[in-house]
Amino acid sequence: MKLLKLPCISLLMVIALSACAYRIDIRQGNYIEQKDVAKLRQNMSKEQVAFVLGNPVIDDSFNSDTWYYLYHVNYGDGREPRRIELTLQFENNQLQDMVGSIEKPENFTDPIDQ
Repeated sequence: MKLLKLPCISLLMVIALSACAYRIDIRQGNYIEQKDVAKLRQNMSKEQVAFVLGNPVIDDSFNSDTWYYLYHVNYGDGREPRRIELTLQFENNQLQDMVGSIEKPENFTDPIDQ
């Protein structure tokens, strides 16, 4: 009878400890912050945009003038997942417009040198 109790206790301890395991946050894509997006200006070159935000996570094979930045995080502590999307539209290698879950900067249309 004592031999049967030991495996049961061990199994219960393993189950109890696994319920307390720490779960890490799972992050995917380009980490985008409002402070970085605030640096974007209309007519910036693709190289300048890549310097500020990094290369886009999705490369559109059919339209090289559209860049997609996506960031998704699943929190290990049970919070709601977070998703940030940003789409940049270029024309003649210059940034023309941006849309997404991050607001366009108020000074987006101001010249770069100001």
